[in-house]
Amino acid sequence: MDISELQSTLHLLFETLQGSPVFKSLRPVSIADRVVLLLFLLSTCGYLTRGHIWDRPDPNYGAYFERPQLVNSASSNKTIMTRNIYQRIEDGDYQVVIFWGSQSGTAERFAEVLGRECSTRFGINAMVADLSDYDAESISEIQKPYFAIFILSTYGEGDPSDNAVGLWDWIKRIKDQSTKLENLQYLALGLGNSNYKYYNRVLDVVVDAFDAAGATALIPAQRADDAVGATEEDFQSWKDEVFSLLRERGYEQKTATYQATLNVWLRPNSERHSDVSQQVSISHQQSTTCSTIYPLPIRSSRELFTAGDRNCIHMELELGNNDILYKTGDHVGIWPCNPDEEIERLLKVLGLKERRNDALDITVLDDSAKPKVPRGNTLESALRHHLEICALVSRKTILNLSQFAPTPSAKAILSEIGQDRELYAQLASSTHITLARLLQLASPVDPWTSLPLSFIIENLLALQPRYYSISSSSIVSPRCISITALVVNKVIDSETPESIQGLTSNYILSASKLQSKASLPTPSFQHTASPTLGSTLYAHVRKSKFKLPLTSSTPLILVAAGTGFAPFRAFLSERAKLHTIGKPIGRMILFFGCRNPDSDYIYREELGKLQDTLGEALKIVTAFSRDQAKKVYVQDRVSEYGNDLLEMLDSGANMYICGKASMAREVDGKIEDAVKRIKGLEQSGVKVWVDDLKRRGKWRADVWG
Repeated sequence: MDISELQSTLHLLFETLQGSPVFKSLRPVSIADRVVLLLFLLSTCGYLTRGHIWDRPDPNYGAYFERPQLVNSASSNKTIMTRNIYQRIEDGDYQVVIFWGSQSGTAERFAEVLGRECSTRFGINAMVADLSDYDAESISEIQKPYFAIFILSTYGEGDPSDNAVGLWDWIKRIKDQSTKLENLQYLALGLGNSNYKYYNRVLDVVVDAFDAAGATALIPAQRADDAVGATEEDFQSWKDEVFSLLRERGYEQKTATYQATLNVWLRPNSERHSDVSQQVSISHQQSTTCSTIYPLPIRSSRELFTAGDRNCIHMELELGNNDILYKTGDHVGIWPCNPDEEIERLLKVLGLKERRNDALDITVLDDSAKPKVPRGNTLESALRHHLEICALVSRKTILNLSQFAPTPSAKAILSEIGQDRELYAQLASSTHITLARLLQLASPVDPWTSLPLSFIIENLLALQPRYYSISSSSIVSPRCISITALVVNKVIDSETPESIQGLTSNYILSASKLQSKASLPTPSFQHTASPTLGSTLYAHVRKSKFKLPLTSSTPLILVAAGTGFAPFRAFLSERAKLHTIGKPIGRMILFFGCRNPDSDYIYREELGKLQDTLGEALKIVTAFSRDQAKKVYVQDRVSEYGNDLLEMLDSGANMYICGKASMAREVDGKIEDAVKRIKGLEQSGVKVWVDDLKRRGKWRADVWG
């Protein structure tokens, strides 16, 4: 509709209204009537002209959602993107597709490494595919000679990663639809943590469905276990099996040599960059579950432990006028920076201390490579804000590093560690093998001047946020979030001062300006501040399913140990607020465990005030593991109250468990034992009963490894 057509339509509408009996009977007789009529006509005109005269759609709107690497690639003009994976494989002349389902980025990284090595070692054109980019149903079309590889992570209560939801839904339908997959050949690796009850459940469900539908597993599915820190080693062992399979299928293996996927060089920096946006990781993607990253001002901090050599920090962050919104039970992702000591150590061992302020220029040479450092960063800012320089170096990386060794002895040391799994494990158990410490160990005197910066950026992980359960209620404090952080300092060798110092927890401690209670020296960090905001932390909010029921009268069972109490502080604060304004409150029982009531009973005074406010609606059951001769854990107290808990669950209560995965697994076992004893059910019946509660959202867990 053009402007002339709109004018004609409006004129006809006005004439029709004028001639109608209703219009005549409503003829304006006062100034107020005329104003109302004018407003009505203006509103009508505005509605009819929207999208034609005003609020026109941006013709380039779709470009906002395009991936730059696809828009800028030379092949983007030749290849029409499709969501049919089989068509994509044929169009791209690929021989294998490597799917990844990743929540934290590990499975994605493994898929990229495998794809790159398939190309460099065997000359195989391998496609690395994000599961969310393709319709899962089209996997059924993959047939010989092609085959598919799946690297799938499991997190939470046996849940798939966000990008694997489409695959998960299709897998559930395979059996119902009697889908046949006789032509599909596949390999699979699962990433999980055996501390969790549903260890590698996603892999098991997918593999069972494939096998039942007639697909062929070229080698048995393997599982990587993060509980014992074996994820990298398990991946390497599985990758060796994959390469053995490729050799058996006639592919000739070439000698592995380093081929850079990035071109990285340093140039003198003519201007010092002060743009704070460079401190924000480009690996973070705003989504329906994650907000934008913002610098959040620190309102206040306080120490929660009253004694001992550990710190537990309560910190409050202002949301200010940004667009971050949170709900009670959500998580906050804190983006740390690396400590000064590790940055200085790495610059020194690379022989680059004098070039710390030089600018990094990075060009992508391989379509599969993803930049981890934004443009315009100096070498120092890249090491401080964008790369995981404090992470453990994998055995595979150590072996690859040996080719750049400055001396024959350094090469021999790294080759021996890289080839001997037991020696590597022994070294890892006695020292924290960061990249800088490893290079320093192998060559204490000669710097690693021949080690390419491209190798460092490719092999170090992008710096990631650490997530904390928000310990404030969005109803009580909608524009301020609080976090409860235990500062981690794990001694790994009692005979030496070697320790693993939690990166983000020590970063939070440093930002709080509270005194460390640790006996070992604490790392020092560079903090951001502004004249208007003061000291800040970069953070974003991630949505969670760990939510209170809609009705405040629903009974609650809350089980926590240590800082697992954080979300329950928010839950109880919200219930107390509702109680004070006259809302009906359901019965609540809180199980809380810690070491000692006199040292680490966090929020003890607050809990006392909540108890006074809520009265009989709240019952607190404590467990202290180091307060008496016999250790009492929170799961022991849950077992004691088995009858009460089952009665509450049967009457509609919601149960929440928060803390370490090992604790949550023990609690699950105690409740299942109570179900067997009281209800007289067999294990199969117990599983049905538990699964029903979880399916209806009546049993939720928020746990970590």
